[in-house]
Amino acid sequence: MGEGIEWKLHRAVGLSDLASLLATGFSFPDGKLAQALSDGTFLDDWRASIVDACGGESAGDARLSSRCAAAFAETDEGLLRREYSRLFLAPGVDVPIWPYESPFLHRMVGAEGAPSLFRTRISMDVERCMAAAGVATVDLRREPVDSVFHELEFLAYLHACIGEALRVGNGDAEREWRDRLCLFANNHALKWLPAFMQKVADFSRLGEYRAFARLGVRYLGELATETGADIGIVSSALCKG
Repeated sequence: MGEGIEWKLHRAVGLSDLASLLATGFSFPDGKLAQALSDGTFLDDWRASIVDACGGESAGDARLSSRCAAAFAETDEGLLRREYSRLFLAPGVDVPIWPYESPFLHRMVGAEGAPSLFRTRISMDVERCMAAAGVATVDLRREPVDSVFHELEFLAYLHACIGEALRVGNGDAEREWRDRLCLFANNHALKWLPAFMQKVADFSRLGEYRAFARLGVRYLGELATETGADIGIVSSALCKG
């Protein structure tokens, strides 16, 4: 395996792991997540994935890790659950931050009326993208497919498929999976996730979720670079906290 191919493979694996870690962070929290945050294993995995994806840890990455370590140091599962519910699961239409692409964009553009959660044009296109890539969608009667965690899981899958194509030396498959990644990133993930991360940074009362938002912006910057998107749509999400 050539040096260039090996670097691309490491990058694909690292990006897949970053997206997977974020999918875990933005899923409903459990004891396993709380433990991984407080004992440092979540952040250790993040830093190792950054090294794979970027070839090393920059000074900016080291500062980001340090800030997140302070936020994660005394994580409490109960507080995580309460803050997650407050941010994303409020009853009715009074959700501070919709964790689904379709209603998030509905609110972001100032559309009238209550947003739909199921079988929207956006969610159906997300479902089509996943099905075309061979991914079985979730029970759509219970959970919209365009959730932040499902989209991040799908991005992780696409990066992993690029890595596998590189590993076996299948150039046609690599190009196909890169095309799928670019299409999904530009038509979906990068249209709302930068603004979603900004909202989380602005509205969360808990340091852990502000840290997840900062990590999210970091990954999305790499996703934009990887797919040739306008980096400005990510860099404008200047996370606070």
